[in-house]
Amino acid sequence: MTTNDPNINEAKVKPTSSISRIWIIPILVIVIGGWMVYYQWKNQGPLITIEIQSATGIEVNKTPIKVRDLDIGQVKKITLKPDLNGVLVTARIDASAAHLLNENAKFWVVAPRISFSEVSGLNTLLSGSYIAMSANDKGKEQLHFTALERPPVTPHGTPGLHVMLKSDDEFAYKPGDPIIYKGFKVGEFEDATFNIDERVVYYDAFIEAPYHKLITNTTRFWDVSGVKLLLESNGVSVETGSLETLLANGITFGIPEGVPKGEQVLDNAFFTIYGDSTAASDARYKVAAEYLLLIDESVRGLTVGAPVEYRGIEIGNVTAINSFPAVEGNILERDYPIPVLINIYPGKARQPDTKEGLNAIKQTIRNWLQRDLRASLRMGNVLTGGLYVDLQHVPDADSDSEIAVINGYEVIPTVSNEFTQLTQKADAILDKINQLPLKEMVENVQFAVEDMRLAAESVETASSDFDLLIADIDAKALNSNLNQVLVSLDGLLKNYSEGGFNQSEIKETVDALQETMRNIQPLLLKLNQSPNSLIFSKDDEADIQPKARN
Repeated sequence: MTTNDPNINEAKVKPTSSISRIWIIPILVIVIGGWMVYYQWKNQGPLITIEIQSATGIEVNKTPIKVRDLDIGQVKKITLKPDLNGVLVTARIDASAAHLLNENAKFWVVAPRISFSEVSGLNTLLSGSYIAMSANDKGKEQLHFTALERPPVTPHGTPGLHVMLKSDDEFAYKPGDPIIYKGFKVGEFEDATFNIDERVVYYDAFIEAPYHKLITNTTRFWDVSGVKLLLESNGVSVETGSLETLLANGITFGIPEGVPKGEQVLDNAFFTIYGDSTAASDARYKVAAEYLLLIDESVRGLTVGAPVEYRGIEIGNVTAINSFPAVEGNILERDYPIPVLINIYPGKARQPDTKEGLNAIKQTIRNWLQRDLRASLRMGNVLTGGLYVDLQHVPDADSDSEIAVINGYEVIPTVSNEFTQLTQKADAILDKINQLPLKEMVENVQFAVEDMRLAAESVETASSDFDLLIADIDAKALNSNLNQVLVSLDGLLKNYSEGGFNQSEIKETVDALQETMRNIQPLLLKLNQSPNSLIFSKDDEADIQPKARN
């Protein structure tokens, strides 16, 4: 409807805006979120994969990756390896730590570990396991890694010295086993690798500072694991390291007596682990003269490594016993000599440990062999029965200008030792005892014992008869007769004492007896002087003397 009233204003229609102001907030949120996503994408670190044996204790979006206990990443995914030989862990590393991802980086799972050589990771009992990383900003970039089976013994950057060790003996070591010096733990084994072709175990070990300054080119390493009870020719000895080596294997090191200190070695120097200190000390001798002994007696008690002595001084050792074809035949033959190979070291005989010293030793031994040098087996200890080789000069030895040589080895003649000689004498005595007619002697003794038994029985029988005889005597009658005799004797003495007839008769009889003795006294004197005068008459003529024939 249209009106012409001037007081009425007409409405003006304006178009409204198509975008509401309320959308500003969502748009602003989207822009900020996009910027944050871009910033996160722009600044996030790379994804890496880590191969581990088991996912025990590892959780997605929870298990952290740490360097020196600082979080630098987190596990994002866990999957099995295609060959089912372990798991693959995918983790996101912070951009600030991306420069640490190189070929020198090492990863391992930190979890509680308790063993003879270590106790570690106990703090993870409450916080849970995590993946640790060793930091090194040098090397070629790498995003795929294989985790270590156990934490590295020596953290990267620890001051000290890395050495390479080799052992072909029966003892073995594992990572974490100690290296001892004078009772102090100065290092540890880090890794072990067995070479199948060489049949030798190689070890990586680390010596901590400042003890690494003790390692020189003349240093020797040897085993001190557990307790060693050695029954040798020179006696009984007990060797042990420390309390730690009693529970786990371990080694020690030192410089042999008489060897110069030497020069300090560089990193990754190579050394050999010896069985004991003696073997380590003998390793300094580079040259040795080899000789062959042919033993006709028992070698029980003689061992490889037994000393070879000259005048009580050790100058070598036994290197082999019946372990090579030195002579023809076999041990089952009665006259087969047992070959024993020995070494004589010029260095132990105060000669230079050089080729010149070796030639001097050989020439000296050769001269002695042509005269009176002989070898014998002697007992070093009665308790152990261990034998050693003694070189001695035998005055009555058969000298020979020709020295026997078998398979390139000069032969040192042997003589029986005192023990063998005593044994031979004892055998001879036993042989003589065996030749005695012991059977006949025993039979004679048995006969004598039987006769003595019969005699004893006869004595016993006679004693019984005597007892019976004594028992038959009438003791009362005997006493009565004795009383009668005593009464008669008493009457006789009483009559004599009273001067009766019997006394005068007795006096006359005694007087007559005295007169008779006086009369026969000259006769008795004559018979005493000349007993034959009663038979031969007295004749003063001289005896007729026989005369010689004209």
